[in-house]
Amino acid sequence: MIDKRYFVVIRYMIADVDVGLLAGRCIKVLHGFLSSENNQIHNGIGVAFPKWTRLSLGNEIAFVSTERRGLEQLTEQPYFKMMVSDKIFAVSSIYNVPEGIPEVRFIRNQNIAKCFTGEKRRRLDRCRRRAIARGETFEPKNDFNQRDISLFHRIYMSSKSTNNRYLLHIQKEQTDLVRHDFNSYGFATNKQYQGSVPDFSHVTYFSP
Repeated sequence: MIDKRYFVVIRYMIADVDVGLLAGRCIKVLHGFLSSENNQIHNGIGVAFPKWTRLSLGNEIAFVSTERRGLEQLTEQPYFKMMVSDKIFAVSSIYNVPEGIPEVRFIRNQNIAKCFTGEKRRRLDRCRRRAIARGETFEPKNDFNQRDISLFHRIYMSSKSTNNRYLLHIQKEQTDLVRHDFNSYGFATNKQYQGSVPDFSHVTYFSP
């Protein structure tokens, strides 16, 4: 039996905004909420992008969970309330996920970062420092093979504790399985987390 699921949608109300940046702010709130000692969400909360296209993440972000109360608490976070008050966000009601909607995964693919020069340089620096600490000679190996990378979008993040900035590389794939295991950013991953969300791309349930 499939667990009953709920969802809420946030729409960015200002045109020409950086949707990767706003999505990052929303996911930062989710991450903090799920990492809180007071968090009692058992199955996690999944992130979806209803307006995802080949060109953009789109101007909406949705949160999906088997626990309605968790979505209520999430949308009551101060950042969301402030953005609604400033008419930058509109937040929908919380809906039941209807039956018959296809499933997708939004995957945080950390392997994508390894394909870019800056990340490869950082990895080499880490390996060099570890070799020196062990008293070994550092001999870098070219273990990177050029590969085709399917469509992805970037989400811009920053760490609250260190103020470091980093990217989440997100890909979308179809799936036939309904799963509730997400990482603390609300995504599936290449291996450990296989959480899925409804594909809202062909339907509109937003009603602020």
